[in-house]
Amino acid sequence: MSRISKRAWAFTAAGVGVAAVAATVGFNAATYEPDPDELPLTNASAAYRRPGQTAQDWVTYADHVILARAVDEEVHEPLPVEAERGEGMVGRTVTLEVERVLWSASDPAQPAPKTYEYPTWGFVFTGGVDNMRPVGTQDEPRVEVGHDYVIAIDWEEARCSQGDEPQPAMWMGLDNSSVVPADDGVVGSGESGGRVASAQVRRSSSEPVLRGEGTFEGRMMGETVASLARELAQAEPHANPRSYDQMPQVSAPTPDGEVHDEALPEGVTPQELAEAEPEDTSCPE
Repeated sequence: MSRISKRAWAFTAAGVGVAAVAATVGFNAATYEPDPDELPLTNASAAYRRPGQTAQDWVTYADHVILARAVDEEVHEPLPVEAERGEGMVGRTVTLEVERVLWSASDPAQPAPKTYEYPTWGFVFTGGVDNMRPVGTQDEPRVEVGHDYVIAIDWEEARCSQGDEPQPAMWMGLDNSSVVPADDGVVGSGESGGRVASAQVRRSSSEPVLRGEGTFEGRMMGETVASLARELAQAEPHANPRSYDQMPQVSAPTPDGEVHDEALPEGVTPQELAEAEPEDTSCPE
């Protein structure tokens, strides 16, 4: 469990109060009854660490973009209180072997990893821990062994916040849009939302979320990972990105009057951001 992030200032603890689930998300879960042939999923409203919908987001916030294969997984133990009451949620950590580095920042925090321990969606259980069902969301892969994925990752330094367990340094994904199925080297082909489908099938879906509408994945759907790498090589980072390593701060306008090209957090005013004191989360030597 130690590799599951609890960066509470940016997103609720991975796995929320019911067990570690995914390194990039916090959510309020509401299950629904699936069709008999449908993977039981969870409808979730999620908050993510960093923007990751566009190629510009990827080259702004990621250290590397990798093509990796899921080769092994570990299912986490349920929390004792959940095991006792017979219902709850457990996450998984999937071992990914990096097959290719598709893009790297000019000054990455760390060299690209050869393997990547990826915390992700696991299972919900009711009526006892022996009655587990897969859980996930429709708009991102569960990350299943045997499948390939393109992932935009960045290095998160160790964090120590008063009252919380120290969190080790680790590689993390940006958001749900920065993990993309890529079986056979084709963007959008493979496992997503617990289902395996070709990019052609997804692209012709009537569901915008399955088409990846509004995302870099959707724009590259059906293209090769080599084409995706070329797009990243040509993409320009945001001119004035907001820092997500501390509490967001309002930037001063640039000489040409440009300000942040990203929306402020909902319900937060520029004045409140300007007056916010960043939390010191550095760990003692």
